[in-house]
Amino acid sequence: MQPTPATSSGKLLGSYGYGKALIFCMFILGSIFLGLAAFIGYLSVASIQNFNGPKNLFYGTFALLVVLGGVMFALALWQKKLRVARYEVYEKGICQIIGSERDYVPFSEMNDLYLFASGQTAVAGLINNLAYRRNDSEAFRRVNAHLKDLYGFIDLVRELHLNERLPQAMATLEQGGAVQFNYIGTGQVWSKRVSGNFLNVTTQPILVTRDALEVEGSKVPMASLRSIDLSAWTELVVIRDESGKTVLSTAANGIMSFDLFLNTLHNLLEAEPARVTA
Repeated sequence: MQPTPATSSGKLLGSYGYGKALIFCMFILGSIFLGLAAFIGYLSVASIQNFNGPKNLFYGTFALLVVLGGVMFALALWQKKLRVARYEVYEKGICQIIGSERDYVPFSEMNDLYLFASGQTAVAGLINNLAYRRNDSEAFRRVNAHLKDLYGFIDLVRELHLNERLPQAMATLEQGGAVQFNYIGTGQVWSKRVSGNFLNVTTQPILVTRDALEVEGSKVPMASLRSIDLSAWTELVVIRDESGKTVLSTAANGIMSFDLFLNTLHNLLEAEPARVTA
């Protein structure tokens, strides 16, 4: 865990946490169900001799209420686990706080910013989760759909991450270096929505240099790229070369740091005609 630096993190822009109302309601419902089960149990003992109906009615009702109470408590504990963290967003990074532990990750070191959809919005592809990490040597830190002001948080983090990383990426490219982006295939994106295990991903690299884009071992000159199409309906990003051949076709939210990826390519393609004429 890296504590929040005193000066390098910049100004605190927002604090975000999870609501507790749902957990509280689940605990109350669980208590009510178990209380009713205890009452039914008492009635079954007190009146079983005078009860002319099937005795299994008492036992079945008692068992059902116990199961419902147990389910409510289990769901409450599960939801509590999902909502244990809170977050502070600074100009230069995010601090995840769990109890007394503070884990700060600067945007400048955040290579994988993963946006994805879960729950009822998964079919529509509406982004309602954000996860981040420095690289694949460490686990993702996930911010799930229950966060208060979730979309404000996601928009703020996306903007700050792009503002910090884009100049860094362009400087690397101008110096002749390469910038690596990681992505998961479309098949993995959809299978994660079905399984719900979103963070267990196997990524592949996309290497971007000033002169070329390298995907799956195929190196395509930057000068030959002609279009980057985004489809809200199919959720795909499709990159084609001058002959119309598809260089990359994958789910947009399967590309880590997607905003940075698109803006980096856009800047390179905008600069390419000037380089050619020069």
